[in-house]
Amino acid sequence: MLMMLPRNRSRSVKRVFVRTQSGRTTIHFKKERPHRAHCRICGAVLGGVNSVRGVAKSEKVPTRIFAGQLCAGCAGEIVKIRSRVALGEMKIEEASLAQREFVKMMK
Repeated sequence: MLMMLPRNRSRSVKRVFVRTQSGRTTIHFKKERPHRAHCRICGAVLGGVNSVRGVAKSEKVPTRIFAGQLCAGCAGEIVKIRSRVALGEMKIEEASLAQREFVKMMK
């Protein structure tokens, strides 16, 4: 077996096994591209989140609560649920499991 180049030993490089015409199986290496960010509750694509490599964190993610994790609609729902729980109008068990996780983060 051939020794890989150091740049290809990382798991950020995808290994693709390719069968050549001669019947040998060789390994081709592909740099994985970052995927678009999605909301952790509803799965919507997050607007304003840059997924390019090599830029600063302040350029990648907006500076609001749960930015880069939740869409604006779901983040607003979490704030509403948190305030209702604090006022006693609602129990935390009435929220969905995904929402409870974020409500607990706000405490």
